Amino acid sequence: MAGIGLARPGVAMCQDTLALHLPDSSAHSTTSSGERLFGKADVLAFTGAAVATAAIAPFDRTVQRAMQARDVHDVGALHTTANALAFVGGPGPFVGGGLLYVVGRTTNSERAATLGVTLTEGVTFAAVLNGLVKGFSGRELPNATTKDPGDFSFGRGFHDRNGAFVSFPSGHTAASFAAATVVSEEVRVWNPSAASVVTPTAYSLATLVAISRLYQNLHWASDLPLGAAIGVWSGKTVVHWQRHHPSNWLIRQLLDISIIPSRNRLTITSSSLEAR
Repeated sequence: MAGIGLARPGVAMCQDTLALHLPDSSAHSTTSSGERLFGKADVLAFTGAAVATAAIAPFDRTVQRAMQARDVHDVGALHTTANALAFVGGPGPFVGGGLLYVVGRTTNSERAATLGVTLTEGVTFAAVLNGLVKGFSGRELPNATTKDPGDFSFGRGFHDRNGAFVSFPSGHTAASFAAATVVSEEVRVWNPSAASVVTPTAYSLATLVAISRLYQNLHWASDLPLGAAIGVWSGKTVVHWQRHHPSNWLIRQLLDISIIPSRNRLTITSSSLEAR
């Protein structure tokens, strides 16, 4: 029967220095260590999201009707695809981050493990920020009883039984764009030629996740732009911080763990066990 064992590492392992094999951030990072995390580009991005929200809002009901039209909504393949995309924008990034971390520690790839941690952090950061905005906006979901797509109520999203009042902005959109940004930013540094394929693929997938929320009648079209902006900013912020703090406490703790699979056992080792 398979088991999990905790092995005490040898002296040589304890003396190993933890090192992240990351590229020189001073040479490759798009932002310097002294640059503010919320700069002019970010102001422009959020301003653009606000303008897009205002421009799309008058057409929310029209878009909803088009998405819910029988000849569109009754297509089984679209339902299946929308459900799969909902996973990508929901638990998907967390599952992916966890798998990357486990694979990284199993294969002794600090790059893969660090990407898993950064991906999880970026999506979590986006979810927290998005949740705060949802709470304050208190917008009613399109599948609720609202008669007006602009039915906002300040702070209503924080109340008990707030499930119908967390429409704005889209959380799945924020999460999927955060994940796309983290992956894109990291691949761009590791392999610029691969980034020319990975980046458009990642953002296209994130866009499809956003559209799927309209098809499932779980968001208004005007919920999407700000969700995307929050996701991109969260992803960039976490990547920037991680590059300039490669030996932060969380990374030290997580990369201190080794996962060694064998035929009947999964051995987890950590030099911190020796210290205890």
